[in-house]
Amino acid sequence: MTQTSHPGHRPPARFKIDSMVSLHAAIAMARRLPFMADLSHEDRVLISTVVSELGTNILKFAGSGSVTLARVQDEGHDAIQVVAKDSGPGIRDVASALVEGYSTSGTLGLGLSAVRRIMSSLQIHTQPGQGTTVIAAKWLDPAPGRPQRSSTRIAATKPARLLQTEHASLNRPCPGQKVSGDLTLVREEGTSLLVGVIDVSGHGPEAHALATELGVALSAVTILDLEALLRALHERCRGTRGAAAGLAIINRASQHLIFAGIGNVHIRVFGKKHWHGVSRDGILGERMRNVLPQTVMLEPGNLVVVASDGCSESAKTRVLIPGTPLSAAQIAEKLLSDTAKSTDDASCVVVKCL
Repeated sequence: MTQTSHPGHRPPARFKIDSMVSLHAAIAMARRLPFMADLSHEDRVLISTVVSELGTNILKFAGSGSVTLARVQDEGHDAIQVVAKDSGPGIRDVASALVEGYSTSGTLGLGLSAVRRIMSSLQIHTQPGQGTTVIAAKWLDPAPGRPQRSSTRIAATKPARLLQTEHASLNRPCPGQKVSGDLTLVREEGTSLLVGVIDVSGHGPEAHALATELGVALSAVTILDLEALLRALHERCRGTRGAAAGLAIINRASQHLIFAGIGNVHIRVFGKKHWHGVSRDGILGERMRNVLPQTVMLEPGNLVVVASDGCSESAKTRVLIPGTPLSAAQIAEKLLSDTAKSTDDASCVVVKCL
Protein backbone atom coordinates (compact mmCIF):
# COMPACT_ATOMS: atom_id res chain seq x y z
CA MET A 1 0.00 0.00 0.00
CA THR A 2 1.43 3.36 -1.00
CA GLN A 3 0.10 6.47 0.69
CA THR A 4 0.90 10.17 0.33
CA SER A 5 -0.75 13.25 1.75
CA HIS A 6 -3.42 14.76 -0.45
CA PRO A 7 -2.31 18.17 -1.79
CA GLY A 8 -4.66 21.05 -1.17
CA HIS A 9 -6.32 19.52 1.88
CA ARG A 10 -5.92 20.46 5.50
CA PRO A 11 -3.68 18.62 7.97
CA PRO A 12 -4.81 15.37 9.59
CA ALA A 13 -7.18 15.49 12.58
CA ARG A 14 -6.15 13.51 15.65
CA PHE A 15 -8.58 12.54 18.42
CA LYS A 16 -7.54 11.19 21.80
CA ILE A 17 -9.73 8.25 22.80
CA ASP A 18 -9.84 7.60 26.54
CA SER A 19 -13.57 7.48 27.38
CA MET A 20 -16.96 7.02 25.76
CA VAL A 21 -17.40 10.80 25.94
CA SER A 22 -14.23 11.40 23.92
CA LEU A 23 -15.20 8.67 21.45
CA HIS A 24 -18.67 10.14 20.87
CA ALA A 25 -17.09 13.56 20.34
CA ALA A 26 -14.67 12.09 17.78
CA ILE A 27 -17.50 10.35 15.90
CA ALA A 28 -19.51 13.58 15.72
CA MET A 29 -16.53 15.75 14.72
CA ALA A 30 -15.24 13.32 12.09
CA ARG A 31 -18.24 13.96 9.83
CA ARG A 32 -17.61 17.73 9.95
CA LEU A 33 -13.89 17.79 9.08
CA PRO A 34 -13.06 20.23 6.26
CA PHE A 35 -11.55 17.54 4.05
CA MET A 36 -14.76 15.51 4.39
CA ALA A 37 -17.00 18.31 3.09
CA ASP A 38 -17.16 17.05 -0.51
CA LEU A 39 -17.95 13.45 0.46
CA SER A 40 -21.44 12.04 0.06
CA HIS A 41 -23.62 11.79 3.15
CA GLU A 42 -23.32 8.00 2.97
CA ASP A 43 -19.51 8.07 2.87
CA ARG A 44 -19.37 10.45 5.84
CA VAL A 45 -21.61 8.12 7.83
CA LEU A 46 -19.46 5.11 6.89
CA ILE A 47 -16.25 6.89 7.95
CA SER A 48 -17.82 7.83 11.29
CA THR A 49 -18.88 4.19 11.68
CA VAL A 50 -15.25 3.10 11.23
CA VAL A 51 -14.16 5.66 13.84
CA SER A 52 -16.80 4.22 16.17
CA GLU A 53 -15.71 0.60 15.62
CA LEU A 54 -11.98 1.26 15.97
CA GLY A 55 -12.45 3.63 18.90
CA THR A 56 -14.63 1.10 20.69
CA ASN A 57 -11.90 -1.51 20.24
CA ILE A 58 -9.34 0.88 21.75
CA LEU A 59 -11.46 1.44 24.86
CA LYS A 60 -12.37 -2.22 25.17
CA PHE A 61 -8.92 -3.74 24.82
CA ALA A 62 -6.39 -0.98 25.58
CA GLY A 63 -8.22 1.61 27.66
CA SER A 64 -6.90 4.56 25.67
CA GLY A 65 -5.30 5.50 22.36
CA SER A 66 -5.93 7.76 19.39
CA VAL A 67 -7.75 7.91 16.07
CA THR A 68 -6.39 10.08 13.26
CA LEU A 69 -8.19 10.99 10.04
CA ALA A 70 -6.56 12.38 6.91
CA ARG A 71 -7.18 12.90 3.20
CA VAL A 72 -4.50 10.93 1.33
CA GLN A 73 -3.58 9.28 -1.95
CA ASP A 74 -3.82 5.51 -1.39
CA GLU A 75 -2.53 3.34 -4.25
CA GLY A 76 -3.42 6.12 -6.70
CA HIS A 77 -6.86 6.76 -5.24
CA ASP A 78 -8.19 9.85 -3.51
CA ALA A 79 -9.02 8.43 -0.08
CA ILE A 80 -9.94 9.07 3.52
CA GLN A 81 -7.49 7.34 5.85
CA VAL A 82 -8.33 6.35 9.42
CA VAL A 83 -5.45 5.33 11.72
CA ALA A 84 -6.19 3.85 15.16
CA LYS A 85 -3.27 3.41 17.58
CA ASP A 86 -3.06 2.02 21.08
CA SER A 87 -0.46 0.60 23.48
CA GLY A 88 -2.56 -2.30 24.65
CA PRO A 89 -1.88 -6.05 24.72
CA GLY A 90 -2.00 -6.46 20.93
CA ILE A 91 -4.02 -8.93 18.89
CA ARG A 92 -2.99 -12.55 19.35
CA ASP A 93 -4.76 -13.92 16.25
CA VAL A 94 -5.34 -11.27 13.57
CA ALA A 95 -6.86 -13.68 11.04
CA SER A 96 -9.53 -14.75 13.54
CA ALA A 97 -10.19 -11.14 14.59
CA LEU A 98 -11.14 -10.37 10.98
CA VAL A 99 -13.80 -13.09 10.90
CA GLU A 100 -17.41 -11.87 11.20
CA GLY A 101 -18.76 -12.64 14.66
CA TYR A 102 -15.41 -13.47 16.26
CA SER A 103 -15.04 -11.94 19.73
CA THR A 104 -12.91 -12.52 22.79
CA SER A 105 -15.01 -10.27 25.00
CA GLY A 106 -18.55 -11.57 24.56
CA THR A 107 -19.64 -8.69 22.29
CA LEU A 108 -21.01 -8.80 18.74
CA GLY A 109 -17.46 -9.05 17.36
CA LEU A 110 -18.17 -6.75 14.39
CA GLY A 111 -15.26 -4.30 14.86
CA LEU A 112 -12.48 -5.28 12.47
CA SER A 113 -14.65 -7.36 10.17
CA ALA A 114 -17.02 -4.40 9.71
CA VAL A 115 -14.08 -2.07 9.06
CA ARG A 116 -12.72 -4.43 6.41
CA ARG A 117 -16.09 -4.55 4.64
CA ILE A 118 -16.56 -0.78 4.70
CA MET A 119 -13.04 0.31 3.74
CA SER A 120 -11.11 -0.28 0.53
CA SER A 121 -7.77 -1.19 2.09
CA LEU A 122 -6.66 -2.32 5.53
CA GLN A 123 -3.36 -2.85 7.36
CA ILE A 124 -2.96 -4.17 10.89
CA HIS A 125 0.37 -3.91 12.73
CA THR A 126 0.39 -5.59 16.13
CA GLN A 127 2.78 -7.24 18.56
CA PRO A 128 1.91 -8.98 21.85
CA GLY A 129 2.32 -6.47 24.65
CA GLN A 130 3.31 -3.65 22.29
CA GLY A 131 -0.03 -2.34 21.08
CA THR A 132 -1.86 -2.25 17.76
CA THR A 133 -2.00 0.14 14.82
CA VAL A 134 -4.84 -0.19 12.33
CA ILE A 135 -4.56 1.75 9.05
CA ALA A 136 -7.70 1.77 6.90
CA ALA A 137 -8.48 3.80 3.79
CA LYS A 138 -11.70 4.33 1.88
CA TRP A 139 -11.19 5.11 -1.80
CA LEU A 140 -13.42 7.93 -3.00
CA ASP A 141 -12.94 7.40 -6.73
CA PRO A 142 -11.17 4.83 -8.94
CA ALA A 143 -7.72 5.70 -10.22
CA PRO A 144 -7.64 6.38 -13.99
CA GLY A 145 -7.50 3.17 -15.97
CA ARG A 146 -7.71 0.98 -12.88
CA PRO A 147 -10.76 -0.79 -11.48
CA GLN A 148 -11.70 -0.06 -7.89
CA ARG A 149 -10.92 -2.99 -5.64
CA SER A 150 -10.48 -3.86 -2.02
CA SER A 151 -7.28 -5.11 -0.43
CA THR A 152 -6.22 -6.36 2.96
CA ARG A 153 -2.62 -7.09 3.87
CA ILE A 154 -3.48 -9.43 6.70
CA ALA A 155 -5.89 -11.86 5.13
CA ALA A 156 -7.30 -12.52 1.68
CA THR A 157 -10.61 -10.80 1.05
CA LYS A 158 -13.38 -12.46 -0.89
CA PRO A 159 -14.64 -10.47 -3.89
CA ALA A 160 -17.63 -8.32 -2.96
CA ARG A 161 -20.95 -9.83 -3.98
CA LEU A 162 -24.18 -7.94 -4.41
CA LEU A 163 -26.56 -8.72 -1.55
CA GLN A 164 -29.74 -10.15 -3.03
CA THR A 165 -32.96 -8.85 -1.50
CA GLU A 166 -36.70 -9.33 -1.70
CA HIS A 167 -39.01 -6.61 -0.44
CA ALA A 168 -42.67 -5.86 0.17
CA SER A 169 -44.74 -3.18 1.86
CA LEU A 170 -48.25 -3.09 3.30
CA ASN A 171 -50.41 -0.20 4.48
CA ARG A 172 -53.69 -0.76 6.35
CA PRO A 173 -56.06 2.13 7.23
CA CYS A 174 -57.34 2.55 10.76
CA PRO A 175 -60.46 0.41 11.17
CA GLY A 176 -63.49 2.45 10.09
CA GLN A 177 -61.46 4.53 7.61
CA LYS A 178 -61.15 4.00 3.86
CA VAL A 179 -57.70 5.58 3.45
CA SER A 180 -54.50 5.59 5.49
CA GLY A 181 -52.40 8.44 6.84
CA ASP A 182 -49.31 6.24 6.58
CA LEU A 183 -47.04 6.07 3.54
CA THR A 184 -44.62 3.28 2.71
CA LEU A 185 -41.58 3.85 0.52
CA VAL A 186 -39.49 1.42 -1.52
CA ARG A 187 -37.19 2.94 -4.16
CA GLU A 188 -34.28 1.36 -6.01
CA GLU A 189 -31.31 3.54 -6.94
CA GLY A 190 -28.55 1.53 -8.62
CA THR A 191 -27.25 -0.99 -6.10
CA SER A 192 -29.00 0.79 -3.22
CA LEU A 193 -32.50 0.39 -1.88
CA LEU A 194 -34.28 3.25 -0.10
CA VAL A 195 -37.06 2.06 2.20
CA GLY A 196 -39.11 3.79 4.83
CA VAL A 197 -42.39 4.63 6.49
CA ILE A 198 -44.03 8.05 6.99
CA ASP A 199 -46.72 8.25 9.67
CA VAL A 200 -48.84 11.42 9.49
CA SER A 201 -50.35 12.43 12.85
CA GLY A 202 -53.91 11.19 13.20
CA HIS A 203 -55.78 9.30 10.51
CA GLY A 204 -58.54 9.70 7.96
CA PRO A 205 -58.79 11.66 4.67
CA GLU A 206 -56.82 14.73 5.86
CA ALA A 207 -53.93 12.59 7.09
CA HIS A 208 -54.06 10.63 3.84
CA ALA A 209 -53.91 13.82 1.77
CA LEU A 210 -50.80 15.00 3.61
CA ALA A 211 -49.15 11.58 3.30
CA THR A 212 -49.74 11.70 -0.46
CA GLU A 213 -48.18 15.17 -0.67
CA LEU A 214 -45.17 14.00 1.33
CA GLY A 215 -44.69 11.11 -1.06
CA VAL A 216 -44.58 13.55 -3.97
CA ALA A 217 -42.13 15.81 -2.11
CA LEU A 218 -39.91 12.83 -1.33
CA SER A 219 -39.84 11.70 -4.96
CA ALA A 220 -38.48 15.12 -5.94
CA VAL A 221 -35.35 14.59 -3.81
CA THR A 222 -33.16 12.42 -6.00
CA ILE A 223 -30.01 12.22 -3.85
CA LEU A 224 -29.85 9.34 -1.37
CA ASP A 225 -29.03 11.49 1.65
CA LEU A 226 -31.08 10.68 4.75
CA GLU A 227 -30.61 14.12 6.29
CA ALA A 228 -31.65 15.86 3.06
CA LEU A 229 -34.70 13.60 2.72
CA LEU A 230 -35.86 14.14 6.31
CA ARG A 231 -35.31 17.90 6.11
CA ALA A 232 -37.32 18.03 2.88
CA LEU A 233 -40.17 16.27 4.68
CA HIS A 234 -39.78 18.61 7.67
CA GLU A 235 -40.11 21.71 5.48
CA ARG A 236 -43.13 20.30 3.65
CA CYS A 237 -44.84 19.52 6.98
CA ARG A 238 -44.59 23.07 8.35
CA GLY A 239 -48.03 24.42 9.18
CA THR A 240 -49.63 20.97 8.98
CA ARG A 241 -50.60 18.33 11.54
CA GLY A 242 -47.03 16.95 11.32
CA ALA A 243 -45.65 13.47 10.82
CA ALA A 244 -43.07 10.91 11.89
CA ALA A 245 -40.71 9.22 9.46
CA GLY A 246 -38.07 6.51 9.43
CA LEU A 247 -35.87 6.02 6.36
CA ALA A 248 -33.17 3.46 5.60
CA ILE A 249 -30.69 3.04 2.77
CA ILE A 250 -29.59 -0.52 2.08
CA ASN A 251 -26.37 -0.61 0.07
CA ARG A 252 -26.36 -4.06 -1.50
CA ALA A 253 -22.79 -3.72 -2.77
CA SER A 254 -21.15 -3.00 0.61
CA GLN A 255 -23.89 -4.92 2.47
CA HIS A 256 -24.71 -2.29 5.06
CA LEU A 257 -27.80 -0.38 6.15
CA ILE A 258 -28.01 3.27 7.27
CA PHE A 259 -31.10 4.40 9.19
CA ALA A 260 -32.38 7.71 10.51
CA GLY A 261 -35.77 8.59 11.89
CA ILE A 262 -37.79 11.32 13.56
CA GLY A 263 -40.72 10.34 15.74
CA ASN A 264 -42.35 7.01 16.37
CA VAL A 265 -41.31 4.92 13.34
CA HIS A 266 -39.17 1.95 14.32
CA ILE A 267 -36.74 -0.37 12.53
CA ARG A 268 -35.39 -3.77 13.47
CA VAL A 269 -32.95 -6.17 11.84
CA PHE A 270 -33.38 -9.83 12.73
CA GLY A 271 -30.51 -12.27 12.31
CA LYS A 272 -27.89 -14.10 14.35
CA LYS A 273 -27.74 -10.87 16.35
CA HIS A 274 -30.76 -8.58 16.43
CA TRP A 275 -30.41 -4.81 15.91
CA HIS A 276 -32.86 -2.08 16.84
CA GLY A 277 -32.49 1.41 15.35
CA VAL A 278 -33.36 4.54 17.29
CA SER A 279 -35.54 7.37 15.97
CA ARG A 280 -34.93 10.79 17.49
CA ASP A 281 -37.75 12.55 19.34
CA GLY A 282 -39.61 15.15 17.33
CA ILE A 283 -42.44 15.87 14.91
CA LEU A 284 -41.72 16.73 11.30
CA GLY A 285 -43.01 20.23 10.67
CA GLU A 286 -42.79 21.30 14.33
CA ARG A 287 -39.49 20.27 15.85
CA MET A 288 -36.65 18.29 14.37
CA ARG A 289 -33.36 17.74 16.15
CA ASN A 290 -30.15 16.87 14.34
CA VAL A 291 -30.44 13.70 12.31
CA LEU A 292 -28.76 10.67 13.89
CA PRO A 293 -27.67 8.16 11.19
CA GLN A 294 -27.00 4.64 12.45
CA THR A 295 -25.23 1.90 10.51
CA VAL A 296 -25.43 -1.87 10.74
CA MET A 297 -23.85 -4.51 8.53
CA LEU A 298 -26.17 -6.97 6.78
CA GLU A 299 -25.71 -10.57 5.70
CA PRO A 300 -27.78 -13.20 3.88
CA GLY A 301 -30.60 -14.41 6.09
CA ASN A 302 -31.21 -11.05 7.76
CA LEU A 303 -34.75 -9.72 7.92
CA VAL A 304 -35.26 -5.92 7.95
CA VAL A 305 -38.57 -4.48 9.16
CA VAL A 306 -39.52 -0.77 9.20
CA ALA A 307 -42.94 -0.08 10.74
CA SER A 308 -45.17 2.72 12.00
CA ASP A 309 -46.30 2.79 15.62
CA GLY A 310 -49.60 1.36 14.41
CA CYS A 311 -47.70 -1.94 14.64
CA SER A 312 -47.12 -2.80 18.27
CA GLU A 313 -43.50 -3.70 19.02
CA SER A 314 -44.59 -5.52 22.17
CA ALA A 315 -47.06 -7.81 20.38
CA LYS A 316 -45.73 -11.35 20.03
CA THR A 317 -45.46 -12.81 16.54
CA ARG A 318 -43.51 -15.78 15.24
CA VAL A 319 -43.28 -14.38 11.75
CA LEU A 320 -40.08 -12.39 12.39
CA ILE A 321 -37.68 -15.31 12.14
CA PRO A 322 -34.40 -15.02 10.18
CA GLY A 323 -34.29 -17.46 7.29
CA THR A 324 -38.07 -17.95 7.26
CA PRO A 325 -39.40 -19.60 4.08
CA LEU A 326 -42.22 -17.04 3.96
CA SER A 327 -41.98 -14.40 1.24
CA ALA A 328 -41.54 -10.73 2.13
CA ALA A 329 -45.18 -10.13 1.17
CA GLN A 330 -46.37 -12.98 3.40
CA ILE A 331 -44.30 -11.65 6.29
CA ALA A 332 -45.73 -8.13 5.90
CA GLU A 333 -49.30 -9.47 5.80
CA LYS A 334 -48.77 -11.68 8.84
CA LEU A 335 -46.99 -8.88 10.72
CA LEU A 336 -49.93 -6.51 10.36
CA SER A 337 -52.39 -9.28 11.15
CA ASP A 338 -50.55 -10.06 14.41
CA THR A 339 -49.46 -6.60 15.60
CA ALA A 340 -51.67 -3.87 14.04
CA LYS A 341 -53.49 -1.70 16.58
CA SER A 342 -57.24 -1.21 16.29
CA THR A 343 -56.96 2.55 16.92
CA ASP A 344 -54.46 3.64 14.28
CA ASP A 345 -53.23 3.24 10.73
CA ALA A 346 -50.60 0.51 10.45
CA SER A 347 -47.88 0.03 7.85
CA CYS A 348 -44.60 -1.76 7.33
CA VAL A 349 -41.81 -2.43 4.86
CA VAL A 350 -40.13 -5.84 4.92
CA VAL A 351 -36.79 -6.62 3.26
CA LYS A 352 -35.44 -10.18 3.17
CA CYS A 353 -31.71 -10.60 2.59
CA LEU A 354 -31.56 -13.77 0.51
